[in-house]
Amino acid sequence: MSTRRPLANSAVIGLISLTMLVSACSGSPATTSSVAPSASDTASPSPSASASPSPSPSVKPSPSPSPTPTPVPTPSAFTLNSQVWWSGYEISVTGGTYDPRKHNLNINATFKNTSTQQVDASSLSNGVKIVWNGQFLPGYVSQGPIPVGATASAQIQLQPPADFVVDDAVLTFGQPSEHQALVPLNGTPATSEQPTTLAIKGALKMGKFVTFTISRSLLVPASCSGYPERFKYGVINKDQVSIVLFGQATNADTLNYAQIDQGYINIPDGTTAVSNPTAGWSLAPKATLRDQAMCFPIPAPGTGSYKLTMHESRSKGIGILPFVLP
Repeated sequence: MSTRRPLANSAVIGLISLTMLVSACSGSPATTSSVAPSASDTASPSPSASASPSPSPSVKPSPSPSPTPTPVPTPSAFTLNSQVWWSGYEISVTGGTYDPRKHNLNINATFKNTSTQQVDASSLSNGVKIVWNGQFLPGYVSQGPIPVGATASAQIQLQPPADFVVDDAVLTFGQPSEHQALVPLNGTPATSEQPTTLAIKGALKMGKFVTFTISRSLLVPASCSGYPERFKYGVINKDQVSIVLFGQATNADTLNYAQIDQGYINIPDGTTAVSNPTAGWSLAPKATLRDQAMCFPIPAPGTGSYKLTMHESRSKGIGILPFVLP
């Protein structure tokens, strides 16, 4: 058997080991045989290895519209130029203010007193209302004296409901059964009945010395109360009016007092109307009382033939004056 082949192999193995050791010590990469890449190494990357697709753009919801703020009610003013006559007052309504937050309505007006007695504006309160939406809303007239023939300013005040509308309201003086004055707050024309001047004049002679002389006369849509020298007008039903006679009472007797104690008229329907204020005057000798009044309620409209009768008690004298109302 030959013993030399193992030695050869050992030498080869040793040479290879020595070569690898030298390469490691020198830092040079060891020379290796090139290996062809396998088919699996050159294949296209799998879909799972591909880049992630770009994200789809997000859909933003449309913003909800901002709620419309509820308008805050604010006070408002209104202007009027309305004139009416009612219950002895010449009334001029000039405007006012309404505050829907506080529900305060204030109406500005002036009141001229055509009575012959001083009055207070607050006395009007019972007859003043606002008619709105089928409702009658009571008003209050601010207090203040109004001398005879004078004009005073006052406010008509009330608190209407929350949904009150100024333009739909009517300032109303008087009840539906009475003569009324109406002032629409939207500025349309106001309506009322006005006093009418009459042509009644003349003198009633009662006996030898006593006379009542009529100086002026009116037909008014109102009642009267008080005294011959100072009376005031008031409300009256719409089926009545009043004849008002102003004049002077005179006693020509130089020695004796005289007493006028009656004054009444005969009405076309056959009834009699007695004066209110009561026709009563005590006259000293040679005395004259001026600006005295008698007031007779009669059926409306008042047309027809009348007869005024007055009586003086001392002489039992009677004076008569016929007149006609057209």
